[in-house]
Amino acid sequence: MRHLSLFDSAFNLAGVMPSVKAAMRHIAGEGDECRKGLADKLNQVAAREEIRLTGGNAKFISLDTLNKILSPSDTSHPPSVHFILAFWQATKDPTPLRIIVKAAGFDLMGEDDRFDRDYGRAVREEKAAKKRRIQLEERQ
Repeated sequence: MRHLSLFDSAFNLAGVMPSVKAAMRHIAGEGDECRKGLADKLNQVAAREEIRLTGGNAKFISLDTLNKILSPSDTSHPPSVHFILAFWQATKDPTPLRIIVKAAGFDLMGEDDRFDRDYGRAVREEKAAKKRRIQLEERQ
């Protein structure tokens, strides 16, 4: 595992937010109908989780606000952490989160990845135990 400091050059922050917003735009689709449905889902997540999706006083987001957040030219409305997490819950697509964690040199694991990791670990442990058993048997 690699430990990072605040001064580590592994972070390329300048391109993270444009990449996150581009991924979100792709997931959200282009039509107002798609985005209206997404805004409704985001508002449902926000209500259920009792969070605000923007830095303002509004408890819910409108289609216009969603379009501003996703706009490539509007840098005054970056998505908040709560917004990105709600977006993931509403769309079931982890791509925006994956972009963020990759900027820090990490990646996300899905259920299949976790199984492969655990299975590989079990195989390695089994081989090590077998090797140890053979060494013990040879001593006798």
